[in-house]
Amino acid sequence: MLGTALALGSSAPALAADPNVYEAPTISGTAQVTKTLTANGGRWTGPSGTIAGRLWLRCTDPTVINSSTCSIIPGADKTTYNLVLADQGKRIRTVLYAYRYDEGDWMPSNATSAVAAAPVATPTPTPTPTATPAKTATPTPTPVKTPTPAATPAATPTAQPLPASDPDPVTAAPTSSFTSTASTVPDKALAAPGKKSKAKMIKPFPTIRISGRLTRTGADIQVLTVKAPKGVRVTLACSGRGCPLREVSQTTSRGKSALHIPQFERELRAGTELTITVAKSGYISKVTRVTIRRGKAPARSDQCQLPDAKKLTRCPR
Repeated sequence: MLGTALALGSSAPALAADPNVYEAPTISGTAQVTKTLTANGGRWTGPSGTIAGRLWLRCTDPTVINSSTCSIIPGADKTTYNLVLADQGKRIRTVLYAYRYDEGDWMPSNATSAVAAAPVATPTPTPTPTATPAKTATPTPTPVKTPTPAATPAATPTAQPLPASDPDPVTAAPTSSFTSTASTVPDKALAAPGKKSKAKMIKPFPTIRISGRLTRTGADIQVLTVKAPKGVRVTLACSGRGCPLREVSQTTSRGKSALHIPQFERELRAGTELTITVAKSGYISKVTRVTIRRGKAPARSDQCQLPDAKKLTRCPR
């Protein structure tokens, strides 16, 4: 899964047969509890019968959009959204979507800053009362009690059903430019073997960075680097019809803070898969898979492989 997702810029509309969101919306307003945010702009196109709408997302990360970092705010489907206590400390995004039958497209806005707490009201000072001389009580006649009429029972309010929330469109962030560094533990990582391994982690643990821009057929990779200590073997294997090479391999040396892989810093077609393995004898290897996609930022997963093991596992924390 891609570790980072940036805001999508404008792009040319797709064929008229499919719905296409080609301009991202923006957000205006103050990111503070009790304040109101407004969704602005965003453009879409599609054939007759296309349905378009808006959603609001509550996120924990300003750059990543996936099911673990963002959640749809129930009932928030208008152009304005009033921030509540549950939003405090979170990042808010709005989404413009369009769909027709099974075909659909969507685009998110940039995330707001972390939502601040509600403003604290300044208390009004209470004036000090002035002492008033005591008055001599004047005896008053005892009033005759008037019977109190029986209270009319209040009508019981009828519960109103809550509106159904829209389906979650969050699968991966479409973007015209992208940058992906070290990814978190992948959602689909295989379970680690039951027997604990005595193998050591490579320290500092390797960092793989990939960034570039989307193209009509895939992605233009502008930066592909591996940062690892001296003596580590870096191997990149490529599969798919868009591979410039099937495999390259190189060992890191002293004085290189980041190892470039220039053979793959170029335009790659959708469907091309890169498998980057960072290994050292007797140590746990890091394996990163990057899949080039059409119209979306590359999908990425980061896993580990114990020495002499065949399966990939979740990286130790």
